[in-house]
Amino acid sequence: MPNYSFKTLLALMLLLILISGCSDNATEESAGLPEELTRSSVCLIDGMILADHPGPKGQAIFKDGQHHFFCDTKGLFSSLYDPNYKMKIKQAFVQDFGQREWGSYNDRWIDVESAFYVMDSKKFGAMGPTLVSYSKRADADAFAKEFGGSVVAFSEITEELFEAYQARIRQQLREAVGTGVSTQHEADHHNH
Repeated sequence: MPNYSFKTLLALMLLLILISGCSDNATEESAGLPEELTRSSVCLIDGMILADHPGPKGQAIFKDGQHHFFCDTKGLFSSLYDPNYKMKIKQAFVQDFGQREWGSYNDRWIDVESAFYVMDSKKFGAMGPTLVSYSKRADADAFAKEFGGSVVAFSEITEELFEAYQARIRQQLREAVGTGVSTQHEADHHNH
């Protein structure tokens, strides 16, 4: 067995500690990054295949390191306000729809809290009316100008505002059903 000096052994031990510390940090950093969508990416809430439906998606990384997708940003927001989920969520992301064709799926994930959202537009996502997400307010403003709706920052979407938005959507659907007008939202639910 080779005879190492105390200084050499100490240097080797320090090197091993540094290497193991770096790999732990790299693992932690990659665990905090959103995953790319694939054909096998399904919604946590209803099991829908995300790539089969238009509109912005959501993604959450739970504190246990698991990644979960949402077929619609509304599903993600519902989870952020749901006591059964919100304590489990470590990070959340939405897709940046700036410079994107509706129905295309280049991931371009952004932090949910840094995004701007268009509420009440004429564009439907996977589950009907949706919150269309953008990294730049100018892109959100341009979308709202073309498709209607209002632009809000994440900090403005309180639980009360989100519930009122959900209530407006439910009322619109009840009125559409009452008049016999079919909506994309209804069609999506009939296909499940």
